[in-house]
Amino acid sequence: MLVARGLTKSYGDVHALRGADLDVKAGQIVGLLGRNGAGKTTMLSIIAGLLAPDGGSVEIGGIDAFTNPRDAARLVGIAPQDTGIYPVITVRENLEFFGELAGLDRKARSSRAEEVAERLGLEQLLDRRGGKLSGGETRRLHTACALVHTPKLLMLDEPTVGADVATRVQVIEAVRKLAEDGAAVVYTTHYLQEIESLAAEVVIIDSGEVLAAGSQEDLISNHSLSGVRFVTDGHPPPTGPDFEPVEVAENTYRVVGDLQMPDLLARFGDDSSHLVSVETLRPDLETVFLAVTGSRLDDEVTA
Repeated sequence: MLVARGLTKSYGDVHALRGADLDVKAGQIVGLLGRNGAGKTTMLSIIAGLLAPDGGSVEIGGIDAFTNPRDAARLVGIAPQDTGIYPVITVRENLEFFGELAGLDRKARSSRAEEVAERLGLEQLLDRRGGKLSGGETRRLHTACALVHTPKLLMLDEPTVGADVATRVQVIEAVRKLAEDGAAVVYTTHYLQEIESLAAEVVIIDSGEVLAAGSQEDLISNHSLSGVRFVTDGHPPPTGPDFEPVEVAENTYRVVGDLQMPDLLARFGDDSSHLVSVETLRPDLETVFLAVTGSRLDDEVTA
């Protein structure tokens, strides 16, 4: 459904995308993982036709999105990270407005508004103005507006950031159902448990480049780390032939291998009081990301 190749985008000396590729099949959910500033939003904006690239190509449902942007746009639903509902009109009017923008006739957009509202727990709020919704309700409506025209490609950029548990569950279920109905879904999030619960394929992007892609099982098998990560109060850690801490941030170190916390304390000996915190690294998506990028998912990209 989506084939993006060699996407590039620069802002002066800042390279937001460096030849990034992204493939998503019909019925597939892809979790696009990257730190803030890694290029995720730029990539989604280009695919949705909201931003012109410097280079590369995008096909959506076999349509060249750059030469036939209007036809391609009809297949796409996108919910950016920043909510974009209209606060002075009702939930129903928001949904029907976005349905009209997507080309639905009056009857279709009315029925779809009802369906999507029910799917995202908004059915009792259809006649409430957008500005009177809670934060979680606003987030659900924002997502619903991207779903109302039943897109073939749905792209959600941090759809549950700051949301309550109920909103997260409803968004996850709506995404799962849409994929089951045959849509391709790109889902960005910093909540790795959401990617796990969606059984999503994973694409890892960092500094504008796609560094790894595949199933969660394959990535954990091929890239995951074990070991410890620790922070000191500024005191340098001990080193040795079989103990070589790597500094990954200021006063923050990582040691890969079978080392456990008691082993680390023994290495420090009388200097263990200089340890501020210790974290055990276990094979999971978090340590996959750490292994592939050298950073944690919640780290900021620095120019």
